[in-house]
Amino acid sequence: MAGCFLWPHRRVASETKNRIQVHVVDASPLSDGENLRMPTTAMYSISGGKALAEAIEGVADLVPLPFLSTFVRMAIKVLEACEETTAIEENLKDLQSRVYNLMLVVVDTVPINKKTSLELQDKISKLQTILDNILADVRKIKEQKKWLLFFFRALNKERVDRCVDRLDGALQQFNARLSPVTFSQVASQLRVEDLLDKIEADYSAFASQLTRIEDAVNRTTRPHNAPLAHTRQDMPPLARKLYGRESLINEIATLLASEDTSRVCITGAGGMGKTSVALAVVDSPAIKNAFPKEFVFWVPILYAQLRVTAETYDSLETLIAELDETKQRRLILLDNFETPWLVWRGSSQDFAAASAAFKSKYRDTAGGHELVEDGAQLDEFLASIGRIPLAITLAATSGGRLRTSPSDLLREWRKSGTGMISGKETLGMNQTIRSSLDSGSVKANPDALKLLAILSLFPGGTIGSNLDRWAATLNSSRVALETLLEAALIEQGEGSFGTARIFVHPTIQSYMLHHGHLSLEIRNAVYDACYSFILNHKSTPDDRKFKSDLEALAVEEINIQGLLMETDVRNPRPKAIDALVAFALYQASTKPSTVVASHALKVAQSAHDTSHCEAARQLAEAHHCLGKTYLKLERFEEASVHLEKARAQFKSLPGGADLTRSGECSLELLYAWMLSCTKDSNDMQSLAEEARTNLAHDTNDKYNTARGLHIYSSFLWWSNSPDEAVLLPLLSAKALFEELDCLASSAECLYLLARTCAGSGAYVDALNFAKKAVDKAEQSGGLDILGRSLSYTVRCLIHLRCYEEVMGVITRLLPLEQGFGAPGGMAQALELLGYTCVAIFDLEGARRAYDGALLHFSKMQPGVMSKEDVERCSLNLTKLQGRTMIDEDCFHTIAKPDPLD
Repeated sequence: MAGCFLWPHRRVASETKNRIQVHVVDASPLSDGENLRMPTTAMYSISGGKALAEAIEGVADLVPLPFLSTFVRMAIKVLEACEETTAIEENLKDLQSRVYNLMLVVVDTVPINKKTSLELQDKISKLQTILDNILADVRKIKEQKKWLLFFFRALNKERVDRCVDRLDGALQQFNARLSPVTFSQVASQLRVEDLLDKIEADYSAFASQLTRIEDAVNRTTRPHNAPLAHTRQDMPPLARKLYGRESLINEIATLLASEDTSRVCITGAGGMGKTSVALAVVDSPAIKNAFPKEFVFWVPILYAQLRVTAETYDSLETLIAELDETKQRRLILLDNFETPWLVWRGSSQDFAAASAAFKSKYRDTAGGHELVEDGAQLDEFLASIGRIPLAITLAATSGGRLRTSPSDLLREWRKSGTGMISGKETLGMNQTIRSSLDSGSVKANPDALKLLAILSLFPGGTIGSNLDRWAATLNSSRVALETLLEAALIEQGEGSFGTARIFVHPTIQSYMLHHGHLSLEIRNAVYDACYSFILNHKSTPDDRKFKSDLEALAVEEINIQGLLMETDVRNPRPKAIDALVAFALYQASTKPSTVVASHALKVAQSAHDTSHCEAARQLAEAHHCLGKTYLKLERFEEASVHLEKARAQFKSLPGGADLTRSGECSLELLYAWMLSCTKDSNDMQSLAEEARTNLAHDTNDKYNTARGLHIYSSFLWWSNSPDEAVLLPLLSAKALFEELDCLASSAECLYLLARTCAGSGAYVDALNFAKKAVDKAEQSGGLDILGRSLSYTVRCLIHLRCYEEVMGVITRLLPLEQGFGAPGGMAQALELLGYTCVAIFDLEGARRAYDGALLHFSKMQPGVMSKEDVERCSLNLTKLQGRTMIDEDCFHTIAKPDPLD
């Protein structure tokens, strides 16, 4: 059964708010991308001043100058209280103006890039106390009943006047050089435009940071924000016009936009327009308002894309956990959703809508030529095909191209069979598709049917630039493509040909799959093309083409995974196992998943059991691949099992031991042991020496010699050896990697240098090495080392109290860690964010970050570090509960992230 399933996961609205909303007309921007405008003196008003004050408050939060931020907050509260109190308006406006000018003077006086004296901080603190008392007076006036406001108008006016006098006195005490100038004189002498220009110049370096805290926290709730190489499947093109479906579309959109409906299922026979209705729902204003674009997903064929079966996926836990870890509402369109517990049911279009749709498509195909017969003959013809949208589209396309009348079409359909007239929509849909496949233009081009069969094997469609790769045996894939587009058998997305997605309609795809149109010859040709494509883009992070290889594989990832999972376990084609392993390693480098890696091991094990050529090596490679994947997912026990098997098998290959590959397995096994803390130091010492010896067994192999030195240096650092012992092999490895132009491994060495320097307290040097590691990692495309380098850069910046720079790095780190999918890396990044938010006094950001850190720490396998991390984050979060703001005393009680203590 086919159906569309729209699923908005969770029903908690986003709490994100815009921290800056300043609306003053005719102004120039304060900084690129921010909604800030600078008023002139003539157009300035209290409301605009309050808005600017809020902007300054936001910037002050990030400098960070907590005493200034607190003062500005208090000034804003006074401004707001004055706005909310309607009595004695003249006096309150005067008070507002003075508070605003006082705030400008204070902000102008505080040096942004220099250390602020304790004397100045004390003066600002006293001003804040005065503002606090003024706020209390204004609130007392506000709380009075209307008749009391009138009755005590004179007393209230006197109270406000006293507030003004206090402000005049406060200003004289704040800056002795202005004494005995009155506040009013200061206000008149102050050139607001010049002062605002100065503030703009002082703060502009920080203005771009204003939304970074919220963006960074919110990015952790963005689903599937895969980094760099990962792409998300685009929605198919939306039909230009749907007839007779408006009420249905609006009804579904209203249901999903509300928080009371979790799912809507659109059922019915294939081709009746379920996908088109679902796409129209997604495109409706109600849905666009409820779900941001990045939270809307299209899954074209559930089985083909997710491969959720007992044979190919461990369980649904990983998928559910990823969907369940945020409170953001997400809309998932499950196209061709196969549900065995529902019966086939659904209705066709009414005659008016069906007729309008037929005429429109006929006119488009016929170059503007109108349908002549549009009465009883058309109605009879539409009835015969069940008034199913896809049948209408195909028939109108064929009729319009040949300018065939409805009477002729009806006669043709009757010759091909009358089953559809009896209302059997399934048979009718098959007849409709068969008629299009048998049309003159398609029959005249044998390549068209071959191309349609090839594209039917791709659940996610493909892009134009890859068409010749998949259809290499055709004379002209372009001509065949044009034929299929004219016959409405395929759809092409928007954009240029090279990047536009080319889709086969799911109903036609299903027909091709189940009616013998995919010959073994075509299948094998596509499989072989897939294997060659993967192996041609097989590389390691130290290869210069690694980054471009990741991008190329990401474009076809859905299709590749679908094709690889069809590999016959008992009788794999040549290169199938190598391709399975290579693709699983690609996934381990981007977003690790055990699906393909587990299937690779099954196929390799079966081949080994039947004494397949090269089977012993392939089995060792498959174990290594699955072990490496588990290691990236931080499932250290399972990683150790497969890495130990691979290590042993490489040592006992029929043609002789492969010590280099065995050494690689020992290298990664050592990482698993160190991270899980499950082995004693003697075992790890022995394994580290074995890894170094086996990798360096060929003295002419500089690359693997360097890898052996690096892993041994890592072990020495982990075992708290003296810095001199760590640095000797490390610097030798670094020199060799740089000589060989190995970017990723050079980054690894720089990363370890950063950790070593930090261990001795040289954080400036550590930061320098960490930043160089980031640069090398970015050039290589290695996401794993990039994430670790960014994380250590953050740690160094926190030690140096460069919090504004921390936020810039964290906004890069968080989506990277989320896309990679390992809970430990994500948890540590969120804890670093939480601590930074506390340091800059962002209470809400800190709470959300620590909440997220706890969630991800809880997903880790039980271990020594995990328990300590959970306890530390829980304690910090407890200290933040019930607070309305963060101050210096609170900050000093927060435990630093490990290993910063």
